[in-house]
Amino acid sequence: MGTTRTSRAAVRVLHGTGVVLFIGMCLLVLAQVVARKFFEPLVWSEELARYTFIWVCFIGWVISTERKSHIRISLVTDRAGPRLKTALGVFGDVAVIVFALIFALNGWRLVNNNLDIETVTLFFGFWVVYLIVPISAIATIVIATCGLLANLAGTARNKEVVL
Repeated sequence: MGTTRTSRAAVRVLHGTGVVLFIGMCLLVLAQVVARKFFEPLVWSEELARYTFIWVCFIGWVISTERKSHIRISLVTDRAGPRLKTALGVFGDVAVIVFALIFALNGWRLVNNNLDIETVTLFFGFWVVYLIVPISAIATIVIATCGLLANLAGTARNKEVVL
């Protein structure tokens, strides 16, 4: 029961972070356009909006993995029997884990390579921008591993979660 509550809270935090960053990115772009038209341009806003967009994309990767809403061709799995459906689910989860593991390792290298490089107009280093790569990859590995275990136990949900 505690694990379920913890996982629901983690998903809420993930979704909330994505929403806040997306709204912040939209407001940054709007402020940039208004300031450029009517006032002095906000030099830093374009750079921060770009970095926020990167974070939103990687958070979206984790959310879509959690909801099973990535693009997929389900022609074979829809017509497959239970054993083949389970095998394809296991294969898909393992592929996601391998892909995310590659992202986590290379993302960590990217963070380490940019520890001493500052952004052009902002007050933080590039490592902050790249930190989302290993974070989102690790979160995806956790989600995909839970999906893999559910597939192996025969309790996996294979349909997309729709709001």
